[in-house]
Amino acid sequence: MNEANKQKQRNRHTRDATDINRQHANNIKHENVARHARARVQIKSEVLENRQIDYSGHMMWLRRF
Repeated sequence: MNEANKQKQRNRHTRDATDINRQHANNIKHENVARHARARVQIKSEVLENRQIDYSGHMMWLRRF
């Protein structure tokens, strides 16, 4: 009986750890997407703030914004 309880407890811990790991993986994916979006905004603003060089002829993606 004691062995059965230990096995149930091990299985429960494994299941809980798997769920938590899955949650962490999803959080990392969402944070990664958000970080890349912020980086794109930052790059665009830095390029557009530079008035000495006209990047619009070289960077076609600037025209979309």
